Amino acid sequence: MRKPVVTSIFCIALVIGVVQAQTPGDEAQVRQLIPEFVSAWARADGPGLASFFAPDGDLIIPSGQVFSGRETIGNFYSSVFARGYKGSAGSGEIVRMRFVGAEVALGDGNWSIIGATNQAGMPAPPEHGVFTFVAVKANGRWYISALREQTSATSLQVAGQ
Repeated sequence: MRKPVVTSIFCIALVIGVVQAQTPGDEAQVRQLIPEFVSAWARADGPGLASFFAPDGDLIIPSGQVFSGRETIGNFYSSVFARGYKGSAGSGEIVRMRFVGAEVALGDGNWSIIGATNQAGMPAPPEHGVFTFVAVKANGRWYISALREQTSATSLQVAGQ
């Protein structure tokens, strides 16, 4: 008889934890990650971009390369700016997002970059694709735990909408 009561209490606690994570403040903070990320891109700030990631966060770019940890991610972005992306304009928008735990959010969206140059200094073609991210809350702040960018799809399309 006691087992169902314990299970019910656990389920209620789990539901309360998820509902608490879905406060307007938390959602707004997670959604604000993208405009702040784009702002750091506009400043060609590799370490600034890395600061949006959790200390053990990781990034997978469209080529399939994986970068783990803030320092590695910051070095990657700094090298990108040195190779012709400084002065480019990046954009991103979250198309859909949901909380999957009290301090974990999952989101999908679209990204683009215009105004980059190639190795010869000539204008590079615009780039665009979709991304998926996992954000985690630590010490009252939201961080990107995982960011996956890809270019095989160029625009996120939610079925039924």
